Amino acid sequence: MIIQAGFDLELLARPLIVQEGKLFPRLVVIGLDAELQLESIRVVTESFSGSLGTFQEAILEHLDLEGTKYFAIAHAGIWAEDDYFDEQPILAEAKVLSEAAARRGLLMIGHFGIDETGYMSAGPHSYFDQYASGDDLPDTMTHWVHSKFGHCE
Repeated sequence: MIIQAGFDLELLARPLIVQEGKLFPRLVVIGLDAELQLESIRVVTESFSGSLGTFQEAILEHLDLEGTKYFAIAHAGIWAEDDYFDEQPILAEAKVLSEAAARRGLLMIGHFGIDETGYMSAGPHSYFDQYASGDDLPDTMTHWVHSKFGHCE
C-alpha cells in the first residue's frame, strides 16, 4: 500500500482511535518506507492523556525498524482550532518529536488529532505531490500514467 496523502494516514489511524462512535485514548504511530509504502502501524499507548513527552522514546524506538524513513502520529483529541498557530503544548511536543526523529534520519510527515466528529492535521492532509513541502518526498502519483489507456480512469 502506497500512502499518497495525509488523509490516507488519518484513514489508517482512525479505526484504532474511534470505534463504533466511541473515542479511545490511544496514541498511534505509522511508519513508512522510502517509497511511502506502509511499513508498520502500532498503538503506542492505550492511555493517551494529551501529552507526547512521555511517549517520545517509545515512538522513536518503534521507528528504528530497518526500512522506515517517514512517519506520522495520530492521537485521541484535537487541539483548539482558534489557537492553532500559538504553539499549543501538543504541537510544541510534536515539534520536539519531529526534531528528535530527524536526528535519526526520520521525517515526520503527519500529526493528527482525532475525535468522534473528525480530525485536525498539523501537516499535509492532501496529496503529498501537490504540497509545497512535498519536494522531499517520492513521487507517488506516477502510477496513474500507466493505465492501459494512458489516462486516469
